[in-house]
Amino acid sequence: MSTQTAHDTQSFYVEIWAWLVGLLILGTVVVFLPIPKITALVAVFAIAVVKAILVVRNYMHLRAEHLVIYLIVALPVLLVIGMTLTLLLDIAFRR
Repeated sequence: MSTQTAHDTQSFYVEIWAWLVGLLILGTVVVFLPIPKITALVAVFAIAVVKAILVVRNYMHLRAEHLVIYLIVALPVLLVIGMTLTLLLDIAFRR
Protein backbone atom coordinates (compact mmCIF):
# COMPACT_ATOMS: atom_id res chain seq x y z
CA MET A 1 0.00 0.00 0.00
CA SER A 2 1.21 3.46 -0.77
CA THR A 3 0.58 6.43 1.42
CA GLN A 4 0.35 9.90 0.03
CA THR A 5 2.79 12.33 1.61
CA ALA A 6 1.94 15.90 2.53
CA HIS A 7 4.05 17.17 -0.36
CA ASP A 8 2.15 15.02 -2.87
CA THR A 9 -1.17 16.25 -1.48
CA GLN A 10 -0.06 19.86 -1.61
CA SER A 11 1.20 19.53 -5.19
CA PHE A 12 -2.12 17.93 -6.17
CA TYR A 13 -4.05 20.91 -4.82
CA VAL A 14 -1.68 23.32 -6.55
CA GLU A 15 -2.22 21.45 -9.82
CA ILE A 16 -6.01 21.71 -9.47
CA TRP A 17 -5.66 25.40 -8.61
CA ALA A 18 -3.56 25.91 -11.76
CA TRP A 19 -6.27 24.22 -13.85
CA LEU A 20 -8.88 26.52 -12.29
CA VAL A 21 -6.80 29.61 -13.05
CA GLY A 22 -6.23 28.39 -16.62
CA LEU A 23 -9.95 27.82 -17.12
CA LEU A 24 -10.66 31.27 -15.67
CA ILE A 25 -8.31 32.85 -18.20
CA LEU A 26 -9.81 30.73 -21.00
CA GLY A 27 -13.33 31.83 -20.06
CA THR A 28 -12.24 35.45 -20.11
CA VAL A 29 -10.51 35.11 -23.48
CA VAL A 30 -13.55 33.41 -25.05
CA VAL A 31 -15.60 36.55 -24.49
CA PHE A 32 -13.23 38.62 -26.64
CA LEU A 33 -12.97 36.16 -29.54
CA PRO A 34 -14.70 37.10 -32.80
CA ILE A 35 -17.38 34.41 -32.49
CA PRO A 36 -21.18 34.74 -32.19
CA LYS A 37 -22.37 35.77 -28.74
CA ILE A 38 -24.45 32.64 -28.23
CA THR A 39 -21.40 30.46 -28.93
CA ALA A 40 -19.32 32.47 -26.48
CA LEU A 41 -22.08 32.22 -23.88
CA VAL A 42 -22.32 28.44 -24.26
CA ALA A 43 -18.53 28.15 -24.05
CA VAL A 44 -18.36 30.28 -20.89
CA PHE A 45 -21.07 28.19 -19.22
CA ALA A 46 -19.37 24.95 -20.27
CA ILE A 47 -16.09 26.18 -18.78
CA ALA A 48 -17.95 27.16 -15.60
CA VAL A 49 -19.40 23.65 -15.33
CA VAL A 50 -15.93 22.12 -15.68
CA LYS A 51 -14.60 24.45 -12.97
CA ALA A 52 -17.50 23.57 -10.68
CA ILE A 53 -16.85 19.86 -11.17
CA LEU A 54 -13.16 20.34 -10.35
CA VAL A 55 -14.01 22.23 -7.16
CA VAL A 56 -16.66 19.75 -6.03
CA ARG A 57 -14.59 16.64 -6.71
CA ASN A 58 -11.27 17.90 -5.37
CA TYR A 59 -11.81 20.61 -2.77
CA MET A 60 -15.12 19.41 -1.34
CA HIS A 61 -13.81 15.82 -1.15
CA LEU A 62 -16.79 14.28 -2.95
CA ARG A 63 -14.61 12.11 -5.18
CA ALA A 64 -15.47 8.95 -3.25
CA GLU A 65 -19.15 9.64 -2.69
CA HIS A 66 -21.79 7.30 -3.95
CA LEU A 67 -24.45 7.76 -6.59
CA VAL A 68 -26.74 9.47 -4.09
CA ILE A 69 -24.72 12.69 -4.26
CA TYR A 70 -25.08 12.80 -8.03
CA LEU A 71 -28.81 12.16 -7.77
CA ILE A 72 -29.14 15.00 -5.27
CA VAL A 73 -27.49 17.30 -7.81
CA ALA A 74 -29.41 15.93 -10.81
CA LEU A 75 -32.89 16.43 -9.36
CA PRO A 76 -32.78 20.26 -9.13
CA VAL A 77 -31.14 20.43 -12.55
CA LEU A 78 -33.96 18.38 -14.06
CA LEU A 79 -36.54 20.55 -12.30
CA VAL A 80 -34.96 23.74 -13.65
CA ILE A 81 -34.84 22.30 -17.18
CA GLY A 82 -38.48 21.23 -16.93
CA MET A 83 -39.57 24.61 -15.61
CA THR A 84 -37.63 26.41 -18.34
CA LEU A 85 -39.19 24.28 -21.07
CA THR A 86 -42.64 24.86 -19.62
CA LEU A 87 -42.15 28.62 -19.57
CA LEU A 88 -40.66 28.68 -23.05
CA LEU A 89 -43.67 26.85 -24.45
CA ASP A 90 -45.98 29.29 -22.69
CA ILE A 91 -44.10 32.30 -24.04
CA ALA A 92 -43.77 30.87 -27.58
CA PHE A 93 -47.48 30.11 -27.99
CA ARG A 94 -48.79 33.25 -26.32
CA ARG A 95 -51.47 35.11 -28.30
